[in-house]
Amino acid sequence: MTASDEAVLLTGSDSTVYTDGENIISIAKQKGADAIIPGYGFLSENADFARQVSDAGIAWVGPSPEAIEAFGVKHVARELAEKAGVPIVPGTKGLVESAEDAVKESERLGFPVMLKATGGGGGMGLVTCYNAEEVRSGFEKVQSRGKTLFKNSGLFIERYYPASRHIEVQVFGNGQGSAIHFGERECSIQRRHQKVIEECPSPFVEKHPGMRQKLGDAAVSLSESIKYGSAGTVEYLVDDQSGDFFFLEMNTRLQVEHGITELCYDVDLVKLMLQQADAQLKGLGGLEADFLKSLQPSSPKGSAIEARVYAENPLRDFAPSPGLLQSVSWPEQQHDHIRIDTWVFTGATITPNYDPLIAKVMFHGPLRKEALEGMQNLLSSSKISGPPTNLDFLEQIIRDDKFEAGNTLTNFLDSFNFQPAAIDVISAGAYTLVQDLPARPTVGRGIPHSGAMDSIAFSLANIIAGNEPAKEALEITLSGPELRFVRPAVVALTGAPMEAQLDGQSFSMWQRHHIKAGQKLKIGKTTGSGCRSYLAVYGGFPTVAEYFGSKSTSPIVAIGGYQGRQLAPGDLLAIVDEVPESISSSSVSLPNNLVPVYTSEWEVMAMVGPHDIGYLQPEDIEMIYDTTWKVSHNASRSAIRLIGPVPKWAREDGGEGGAHPSNLVEYGYPIGALNWTGDDPCLFPVDCPNFGGFVSSTTVIRAEWWKLGQLKSGDTLKYKRVSLEEALSLRKQNGRFLESVAKAVKNASEFGGIKPLSTTFEPSGNFGKAIVWERQQQGRQPLVRYRQGGDDHLIVEYGNEEFDLNHRCRTTAFEKALRSSNPGWLNNTVSCCTSVTLFYNGLKIEREKLVAHLQSLEDELGDLSSVKVPCRKFRLPLSFESKAQEEATKRYMETQRPHAPYLPSNFDFVAKNNAFTSDQLRDIFLTGQFMAVVVGFYAGNTVSLPVDPRQRMQCPKANPSRVFTPEGTVSWGGSCMSIYPVDSPGGYQMTGRTIPIFDALGWKNDFSPSRPYLFQDFDLLTYYRVSEEELDVMLADFRTGRYKFEWEEIEFDMAEHNKLLTDTAEEVKKIRAEQAVAQAEMTKAENESLTKWREEKAKNKVDDSTIESMLAGKCISVFLLTMILTEGQIPSTQPLTHLSPPTCGKYQSKRDRL
Repeated sequence: MTASDEAVLLTGSDSTVYTDGENIISIAKQKGADAIIPGYGFLSENADFARQVSDAGIAWVGPSPEAIEAFGVKHVARELAEKAGVPIVPGTKGLVESAEDAVKESERLGFPVMLKATGGGGGMGLVTCYNAEEVRSGFEKVQSRGKTLFKNSGLFIERYYPASRHIEVQVFGNGQGSAIHFGERECSIQRRHQKVIEECPSPFVEKHPGMRQKLGDAAVSLSESIKYGSAGTVEYLVDDQSGDFFFLEMNTRLQVEHGITELCYDVDLVKLMLQQADAQLKGLGGLEADFLKSLQPSSPKGSAIEARVYAENPLRDFAPSPGLLQSVSWPEQQHDHIRIDTWVFTGATITPNYDPLIAKVMFHGPLRKEALEGMQNLLSSSKISGPPTNLDFLEQIIRDDKFEAGNTLTNFLDSFNFQPAAIDVISAGAYTLVQDLPARPTVGRGIPHSGAMDSIAFSLANIIAGNEPAKEALEITLSGPELRFVRPAVVALTGAPMEAQLDGQSFSMWQRHHIKAGQKLKIGKTTGSGCRSYLAVYGGFPTVAEYFGSKSTSPIVAIGGYQGRQLAPGDLLAIVDEVPESISSSSVSLPNNLVPVYTSEWEVMAMVGPHDIGYLQPEDIEMIYDTTWKVSHNASRSAIRLIGPVPKWAREDGGEGGAHPSNLVEYGYPIGALNWTGDDPCLFPVDCPNFGGFVSSTTVIRAEWWKLGQLKSGDTLKYKRVSLEEALSLRKQNGRFLESVAKAVKNASEFGGIKPLSTTFEPSGNFGKAIVWERQQQGRQPLVRYRQGGDDHLIVEYGNEEFDLNHRCRTTAFEKALRSSNPGWLNNTVSCCTSVTLFYNGLKIEREKLVAHLQSLEDELGDLSSVKVPCRKFRLPLSFESKAQEEATKRYMETQRPHAPYLPSNFDFVAKNNAFTSDQLRDIFLTGQFMAVVVGFYAGNTVSLPVDPRQRMQCPKANPSRVFTPEGTVSWGGSCMSIYPVDSPGGYQMTGRTIPIFDALGWKNDFSPSRPYLFQDFDLLTYYRVSEEELDVMLADFRTGRYKFEWEEIEFDMAEHNKLLTDTAEEVKKIRAEQAVAQAEMTKAENESLTKWREEKAKNKVDDSTIESMLAGKCISVFLLTMILTEGQIPSTQPLTHLSPPTCGKYQSKRDRL
């Protein structure tokens, strides 16, 4: 399928914009279109629209308005058919005016009957009734639908034939009294009176010689009787026993299923419609009669089948299933046998506003047998991951014996038993996610690591269920789902103890269960310590799409798993068709002594660093390990806040990193880090941001990550320092434990010789230091130091935390050199302005060898002060006006903080805080170049720094952070500029708006599935000014995948930059001095405003202890509050909600980040 030369986005209400005929005609005029073809939507049979098109001097590619009107009113169409000698279904003469009249007429005709909206079409506005009460209730329903959908509330009644066929004839007329037909299509397979599968030719007609001629002649006679022009379809009801046929209706448009007629008759119906319209436009009335009659075929060539693919759930009465299509894969259309008409692709979203039809899949073969086989293969090899679709439903129909025999009556689906290999989600629990291992450790760039929070319980669930330990499974937090198993399955439930029942009977954890078809598993709330459990299903979830090689869900950025979110009622999880007998016939139960111990008082092993000495006072370093920390109610997959003492800092401030001593220049965060956001400690699990600008004082070792998955509000935690050797030893013990259990399960042997998993450990006390190597500055080569971040992270740091592009140049060169050999021990790197964080596998390379290797790379780099670095220079639109930002500020002032120096204008505040006028600040944006110094955090967030030191600035973040910031917001915080990639909370000061810079599934221009982020390190960003209206057009283009970013390949000359630094040094000093005065004034004003606001707020404050006492013993409430405070809505569509972009500077007070 090819795209149009130009596409125009319709603007307006989603539910009505596509039927706004006046708007469509206006666009056609603007674009110089000389014809409008309406397809097969609502406007295709709208006579008023057809007239408006013609009146506008535009060719209407379809039948005349008079023909549309005549056949659009179905009771009139019956009369026309009767006059043309076409048999009609027994029914009422004209319309029925009341429910009681409808009952009388129905009794006269005999039940069952069908109530039909006279203006209806496409199977809409039909209700089948089997008794008088159903007629009464159906009467109002049909009237209402007719008025709503077709602006006509009239209805009539026909006798309903349950054992019948729906067969239609494709006609084409020239509008001058001549018509032909292109055979028939069988359309009997219907749900809710809408077609699902169509065939050309009809297998029934093929078995009855002469019937095609009768059907075709009647259809042509009807078409010629009213001088029908263009394509149309005459629909018949055919009695399966006698072969008698009756006129149902005439569709005065192109049919959805026209493609199979085109395949069997080698005709292009759309082309013929355009030729007819062209002849009318030329004043010829239509195609020449002789030419048209010459096209009359004698018989079809071969057999074709069409299956309509819908985003709907067949198990829920075909309810529409809106959602994100995470993966769409069709077989290659390498030959003429396959035709797929579709609009969907990986990354498309099915909305609830329109018909859920997403594709028409067609196969053409020389015989019906070949067509059936081809369609079976075509459907089985088509893959759609996302919301439920009817793909499996269609395939089962095609494979059904009755369908293969051609016994396709309109009541076919009434007795069709669809049982997919799937789990129907009845209720979803508090927070149920698809996770796997090892998830996404190698991706970065704002794509979280993800994966099971408790890898031990997760792996054991899979092992017990008969899977490999890393297979995708469900992670259940605090309260579980209710699941109906449509087909048999083998499952295991592990982790924190939870209530569970199978069909009302007790369901044991830590053992293999054999679920029968139709059984319901209901998992309740936790009943003891721990907060996460895992349900593994044999074979996993095969249709869940992989994202960067993993099926894990990262809800904070809405990627992976099941549509990037937690499960919801109505979701459908496909499982494997068959379970091997070795799995289905065996029993496995993990002995109690091997079940991990869950507690509310946790001991967690950690390594010192990356930042302790020099950042915290010695007594506060000891305080970290002496304190029994309490887990706050603010605890999620991305951050776990701890409650405890406030440290005394060893520094007055954070230097260029910011005003508070907890601030640093950005660096890559180790997973497991204890991160100090101001004075508040925050523990970072697997969905944490991958970089930021706060001190991390200690890091949980890899062997203990599983414990982070079981921490819940009110638990306590005590750190114990271990050495690298001890960390790796504990990790190996975990591995041996899982391997031993897996071996015992696989071999059906005893568990007796397996050593239980130890949850406590007594370290030797020889825990080492945070800095593992350091070298002083050597000429133009800066100071370099290596900091440890647990047993899997090492931070290579240059200089003493200065924003210097020479350091950025060095980190870029170092990272490139490190990755050049593609070492097997390296998972990922996070390259920032002054550092590179390595995420590596500590079991694959010894620390000493790693350090030696890094040192050798340092020596090879040498002096980089004069190199030329290849980079891209972007030209981005920037609007300084934004209603969305104004609304965000208004909401902030009304619901969060009513007054502050940065309110109501963030832009004016940033200017004033840096001793600039507003015009000067605008000029900096429009004339300056901003270098991308780090890409990541979440969703490819890009932090950049002005290249010219005279244009550099400082400003504090909003305190507290906003709950909403529009996507594409150009913002300033600390020393850096940041672009918000998606709608999200955040505290950077909003200074303008541009185009968003992230596309999760990579389908838009300039993105790809392997590169969903736009920028890379060392990119140069420049801006040109546009109006808000101009930007709105560009944003609409971006959202529909049509915007194209502008950039050029250039070289950045470090020698030239260093000369600029030297030449402007004195000028920069003067600017900094002026900025210091301005910032002191703003700091004073902020302190006064903050004090006043806190006093105002204190009057109505509810403190943490009150919240916790309210929630004591109510774990679901705790969880819901936690999710609201830390991960946004449940379910969330844009869940980047608790961490704003990384600070590049100023201090954030308590609660600013969480």
